[in-house]
Amino acid sequence: METLKISKEDGVAHVRLDRPPVNAVNRKMTAELRSTFDELSEDRTIGAVVLSAEGEKAFCAGVDLNERRARREATGPDPDSTVQSILDSGKEWRDAQHAIRHCTVPVIVAVDGVAIGAGFGLVGSCDIIFASPRARFGLTEINVGLLGGSSKALRMVGPYKARTMFFTGDLVPASEFYRLGAIEEIVEDEPVADRAMAFARKLAKKSPIALRLAKESILRIEGMPVEDAYRTEQDYTQRLSSYKDSGEAMAAFLEKREPSWSWS
Repeated sequence: METLKISKEDGVAHVRLDRPPVNAVNRKMTAELRSTFDELSEDRTIGAVVLSAEGEKAFCAGVDLNERRARREATGPDPDSTVQSILDSGKEWRDAQHAIRHCTVPVIVAVDGVAIGAGFGLVGSCDIIFASPRARFGLTEINVGLLGGSSKALRMVGPYKARTMFFTGDLVPASEFYRLGAIEEIVEDEPVADRAMAFARKLAKKSPIALRLAKESILRIEGMPVEDAYRTEQDYTQRLSSYKDSGEAMAAFLEKREPSWSWS
């Protein structure tokens, strides 16, 4: 990997953005994020993923505008472009975000510094957010002649705050995101990635089948009418009950012992 660092320990994969100085997203990072999360989705040894960033300046300061301008000003066809990317220039970035959002296990993001533009999109694609006190979030695309991920902001902070962010491009502190319920915890007494890793290790101890079905079900019901959503949840409960791991979870609870998962 040229733009990411990846490690695995205790059932947790740690993916770190590593493109100094501000981890700006270029085409290479886009491709590496997609391939990495697609691979992690198929890794049975992994129960959770932590996404964080190297460096102190930013979690991610958005897209690489220098690369974007160079591509816009280039003459002739780009030899790296597929037919799909020519007809739909946003597809590659959507696919990278979808790979994170639809990763089969929970993805916990640890934000230290600014997460703006594409960086905000990465955060909004994850399941749970931990942040440092100096974390700030913004949909800053309007300031550079673009438009961005208001769909993420709508889910995270609601329609009115999302509009303010989208129209102004102003940065919002972590404390405000915590007040609005988007952030799980503002971490002050240790590196935020360490706290996110500890949380991920807790999740990784769950039944691997139950955790994956839980992730799939909550993605499916989001936005459904409540009656349809609850029926879908019941269907997933029935699916889970058909696995041996479901019976093992109940037996371990009643017998006050640690469960032994079998992936069956």
